[in-house]
Amino acid sequence: MLVFFLAIRIVTGKASASEAAAFLRKIPFVRRQNSDKSGISEVTEQDLKTFDEVKSLNNTTATPSRTRGLFLVIGVALLLMVGVVYAWSILSAPLAGAYQWSSQELSLNYTVMMSSFCLSGIVGGVICTKLNSPKVSLLLSAVFTCFGFAATAYLTFGHILLLYLFYGVCVGCGAGFSYNAVVGSVSSWFPEKRGFASGVLLMGFGASTLVLGSLASAIIDGGVISWQMTFALFGVIAGIALLIGSLFLRFPKAEELQAFTVSAAASQNAPKNSLTTFEMLKTRAFWMVFVFAVFGSAIGSGVISHAKQIVLDCGVNAAIATLCVGILSVANGFGRVLFGMLYDRKGRSGAMYTAILFLVGAVVLLLFSLKAAATLPVIPGLLLVGMAYGAMPTTSAAFVAQQFGPKYYATNFSVMNLTLMVSSFTSVISSTLVASSGSYISSFYLYLVFCGVMLLISLLLNGRKAKQSV
Repeated sequence: MLVFFLAIRIVTGKASASEAAAFLRKIPFVRRQNSDKSGISEVTEQDLKTFDEVKSLNNTTATPSRTRGLFLVIGVALLLMVGVVYAWSILSAPLAGAYQWSSQELSLNYTVMMSSFCLSGIVGGVICTKLNSPKVSLLLSAVFTCFGFAATAYLTFGHILLLYLFYGVCVGCGAGFSYNAVVGSVSSWFPEKRGFASGVLLMGFGASTLVLGSLASAIIDGGVISWQMTFALFGVIAGIALLIGSLFLRFPKAEELQAFTVSAAASQNAPKNSLTTFEMLKTRAFWMVFVFAVFGSAIGSGVISHAKQIVLDCGVNAAIATLCVGILSVANGFGRVLFGMLYDRKGRSGAMYTAILFLVGAVVLLLFSLKAAATLPVIPGLLLVGMAYGAMPTTSAAFVAQQFGPKYYATNFSVMNLTLMVSSFTSVISSTLVASSGSYISSFYLYLVFCGVMLLISLLLNGRKAKQSV
């Protein structure tokens, strides 16, 4: 009976040969049989429990490292797919030509999309927290993303409100559901490297503009297929990828995290108890980091949304200007990993002060280029602003996990992510300043003021007395 029992377990994949051997060595009646060949014993409930304990121990010590590495790769791939929403400046071009919509009307769709992205992220975060699983959020993302792209591809009436509904709301919600589900679940597998894991994931999200945006531009401009078919294909492929991802991603079990060592500094700074979203909103630290990220993201989005025209105003030719926009996207992705690693090593204050330094350097370089029509400082200025912009979501993600604990992370991070919605209005402010002054110079003077506010917040938050009270 024992042999039959073990054979069934092995054949059905519930046990390996080594697990069976470990089980046989551990249970008492086998040892008794070794000394008394005539006795035959039955498998008891205690024996079954012992086998399951051995199997569970073997599984938890053998797979966590490989599992989280696989989840990280899956997470990057999923965010790369849904991050195409950031390539709106590229995807909007064929729509403008087909329906004669103005740049102001198309810019408003970006704001609608970012607002839907942030608000749906909160809903997705609540679902992940309640169910302790990212699957439902990923399935919702697959439905919204696929439907949104397909519906945008075949706008029957060509009404701008339909664009706002299908792309702005549906595609934006699709990205928001998956964004927090992926970041929340995958980063929880890296308790000792949360900054790094968040940075790698968000790099995939930021790199989508360069990878998929450039691919879409090449397909549409090259006449390979129509822009309608391109939109539909993006929706179908993203939907399939999200469905597959929902079958794999999950939150780690407590025993699986025991395989990873958290540094002494991280353990010291970690909260004793996880805070709910309402408890988090009552803390001063949350609002200070929130405002810090709003101003930092405002500078980044203000430059990114007008990057090509800014570069042209600095005297760079059109071909090089397009290349500079691609460099900005690469810097954005690289900055997310760089600042994630920096946060793990130097903590919150090191990441915040470095981001401010990058932003001040970027604003000064680009301001000089605009005033003197100098082309040389343009590329280093774009590199700095791209990396600093990438620092905002990575630093915010790591801060929320470290300061408020892992239990409600998905919901808490989605609330912090509202900084993107608030900062997205900077593009409108910049356009207004350009219309009134005829130059981007006034916008960069405003960005210097933003840098001053960020420095003040960092000093208040990271000072010695502040650290004791936060």
